[in-house]
Amino acid sequence: MPRPLALVGLAFTLMISTSRADTGSPIRTAYQVPKTAQAQEIYREMRARRVLEGLREIVSMVRLPQTLTLRLSECDGEINAWYEPKTRSVTVCYEYIQDVRDRAYRATLPAGVTYHDALFGTLAQVFLHETGHALFDLLDVPVLGREEDAADQFAALVVLRLRPAQARQIIAGSSILFTSFGAEDKLEKNTFADDHGLFYQRLYNLLCLAYGSDQRAFSYLVERGDLPKERAENCRDEYGLAAHAMDRLFHSHLQGGRMGRERIRRGFRWLN
Repeated sequence: MPRPLALVGLAFTLMISTSRADTGSPIRTAYQVPKTAQAQEIYREMRARRVLEGLREIVSMVRLPQTLTLRLSECDGEINAWYEPKTRSVTVCYEYIQDVRDRAYRATLPAGVTYHDALFGTLAQVFLHETGHALFDLLDVPVLGREEDAADQFAALVVLRLRPAQARQIIAGSSILFTSFGAEDKLEKNTFADDHGLFYQRLYNLLCLAYGSDQRAFSYLVERGDLPKERAENCRDEYGLAAHAMDRLFHSHLQGGRMGRERIRRGFRWLN
């Protein structure tokens, strides 16, 4: 989610709790035991909720040619989340989760959106975004355009296979985060050179995919002005193109040839 920082040679000197899917799927989960008290609180909550195991449940629908590690880690103060091709690992920092918590506390939440939504909805989107990068790499999936945009689309399309109420929870949380970061975007020349889109652009792309997927379930986005009507007019087509591309690109890699909705829902039980 945040623009990636150069974290080279990060040493995991503390004990790491790891597990492997009982099915033999080449997906490992790793919760690094942190040093700081603040991070230890997050570590305990994420383990108790089995957040990484839930993500593994979703990713295990894909036949992976190599082992993928899903990791929560303390990152020496860096607020970040990333995929590392050399180690084939997705890492989300405890510092990043703490930053999301802080932003959720500070945010003015719209009616019907809770702190819980703002925190865990955001984390669901972040985990899926980084996992999208991992799958593009491990499966050699062609990406036309910016990979960061494609990872955002992957995350949104997985979320939109949930029941509308749960999808709304994640989208609401992600909107809080995009809005928070968007308020900090500096419209300087170098900002436009970043491989990430501006946060408000990413927000509207997400809302458009949601509305395009189910105009009845997400009609409120247009009714209350979250999604401009001018953009909403083409959202059904935008969603159709993205969903078709994802189905075509991932079809041959999926167990049974499809991304099962019930399995995705089981993978997100930790949201409740």
